[in-house]
Amino acid sequence: MASGALALMTGIGAGFASGLLPGAADDATLPDGPADECAVVQAAWSRSASLQVGMTVDDPASLRHGFVGARDALAGVRPPDDVLDDWRTVTDYVGTVADTVEAADEADVAAAVASAIAELDTAAMTQASNRVTTFLKDGCGATAPADDAG
Repeated sequence: MASGALALMTGIGAGFASGLLPGAADDATLPDGPADECAVVQAAWSRSASLQVGMTVDDPASLRHGFVGARDALAGVRPPDDVLDDWRTVTDYVGTVADTVEAADEADVAAAVASAIAELDTAAMTQASNRVTTFLKDGCGATAPADDAG
């Protein structure tokens, strides 16, 4: 079970990164006010992804480092309103797993990941992650200037 859950999370980490490289958080940890610049949000998303890509069930330290680092990379970043709910879905998910592995003994980290994931809605998080990735990959909703030659 733990290896299946970890394989899923490794794939999610790779999914975060696809299209963005190169280029527990809860509602209370998101800053109020205007969204951070797109580049700041993209950098946090890419950092989170890169921290998760190397996770392996055979290396509990990689799980702890990956989830805690991903949570910390995403926390405190204020994404654009267009993806705010999806960002929260992802950060809540990653944050819950990170909090769980932080509290686990080294020998229990893989089981803690599997247990945390079993209690979460992975399908909803994956869909939210895909929407955030697409939004960021498309430049945060930026549109090209209209062509006035007409």
